[in-house]
Amino acid sequence: MLPTITQRLMMTAAIVLGTLCWLPVLPMLRPADGYAGLSLLDARAGVVWACIALLLAGLPALIAGLYVSSSGNPLSGVFTIAVSLMIMAGHGGSMQGLIWRQAERATDQPQGGSVFMQLAIEMVLWALAWCLMMFLVRRFRHRIRAAFVPKLLKTPFKKVDVPIEEEDTPRFVLQVRPAMAGLLCGALAWILCRFIMQTPDNGQVIGSILVAFLLAGLTARLTLPTGNVVFLLLSPLLVGFVSYAYGSVLHGTLSAQELQMAWQRGQIVGPMLAVPIHWASAGLIGVSVGIGMAQAIDRVRVEENSGRTGQAQSASETAES
Repeated sequence: MLPTITQRLMMTAAIVLGTLCWLPVLPMLRPADGYAGLSLLDARAGVVWACIALLLAGLPALIAGLYVSSSGNPLSGVFTIAVSLMIMAGHGGSMQGLIWRQAERATDQPQGGSVFMQLAIEMVLWALAWCLMMFLVRRFRHRIRAAFVPKLLKTPFKKVDVPIEEEDTPRFVLQVRPAMAGLLCGALAWILCRFIMQTPDNGQVIGSILVAFLLAGLTARLTLPTGNVVFLLLSPLLVGFVSYAYGSVLHGTLSAQELQMAWQRGQIVGPMLAVPIHWASAGLIGVSVGIGMAQAIDRVRVEENSGRTGQAQSASETAES
């Protein structure tokens, strides 16, 4: 279901609020040398303080996202938080800075190709953060909608025979169809990113992930309709983790200098060109928009089928009379 005008205004306000909260902590998340390549495990403030700063600064964005999800489509809050994260990711730079920084690391820190294992660990941290967001949406959405959202701001939902938007909320229950939809989405997006993502340029990487997951989310949701979208929403984080794990297998034993040579020769390609915040922002935006488009298509299909059924019944009653 496409958002109403009121819902779009609320989403815009939530995005602005999230951006204003997160941008001030960006200097803490940058590496000490100030170069590009935003990574929590490589932050100037240290990984613990970086995570704390990110969570504390994101609390207003989380509250705004929960309210937006409660007033309308459950996925709208995910979208608003992801957009504000993507704006911060746009200021964080590309993977190239992270690769080049390996030669400057202390001997007691991961160096060279081991950076991919570091990024895989960071991907797990982002997945845990998003799981918390989805759990809160599932746990408190109906309560917030009933107690704090005035009727003027509520998006009405029509009851139709499809996995409707009202039920398209993340549920942490292992079911075959939702899991298969998530795997299908991840596989399609990985293939698309492998061919679309040609350079480490920040805009190109973000755009490639966004387009890939929009198309993959739309295809997976239409192919395997389900009201439990948790696996679809987590698929970008899974793709990021698998990409870094694959990079660790291919390049994990390289020294810092060998890793830089592999980068210059174009041996580090496709999804390995992205940093974790790219998957956690642009990936979630793409898949949530893809799911929303599939919802709209499903609704149109059901309404058309209902119209045909009603016309057939009217024609049958007329013929009998």
